[in-house]
Amino acid sequence: MIGEVLQFRDLQELCRPGKRPRHATVERWARQRKIRVQYDGQGGVWTTTAALNEALGLTSPAFENES
Repeated sequence: MIGEVLQFRDLQELCRPGKRPRHATVERWARQRKIRVQYDGQGGVWTTTAALNEALGLTSPAFENES
């Protein structure tokens, strides 16, 4: 983790503690839990602690989708 950023390895550990799940597994796990992720330049994904907390219902969304 770099500051508030959870890197791919952090997400791997959250997805399957003690193992090294593949990228597709981590991405599917995050999407199923509605964790907003971004892609890095090396084929991995990353997110922020704010996005993780939002997905867990610990905080409200940072912005509301306006129609």
